Amino acid sequence: MKKLLATGLLLLLAGCQNNEQAGTIEQQEKDPVQTDRVIDHNGQVENLELLHQFLKDTDENKQTSLEMTRYTIEGAQIYWKVEFEEGEYNIEVDNREDNFGSKNIENYQCDKLSKDVTGSLTDYNFESCEGGYEINLLSVISE
Repeated sequence: MKKLLATGLLLLLAGCQNNEQAGTIEQQEKDPVQTDRVIDHNGQVENLELLHQFLKDTDENKQTSLEMTRYTIEGAQIYWKVEFEEGEYNIEVDNREDNFGSKNIENYQCDKLSKDVTGSLTDYNFESCEGGYEINLLSVISE
């Protein structure tokens, strides 16, 4: 009887450890580290090298694309996809998860992406956009 009780206790403990590990794996699947896009947490930028590669490719007039997630102050995600082809930037901004935004997907076409440095702030802005818009892609502190 004691052996049966000890065996049952060991199986119970082993099962708990497996569930704990499964929970960790589930959490990792929910919140994977994204290395395929630029992430902007209100000025704290991850994967900035992807932006630099995108800029290099556009300078060489290569067809390329860039994906980015920008977080609002409230924590909502706004998804950006920028495609560069034949000297033109096609921009898609998906703000459907932003409770304070228009909750739709907006598309823009622009002819120029500029880099403006002011002190320790670097702004990347789309200019010459259809409709006369100027659109801020990203602002980076102390690049």
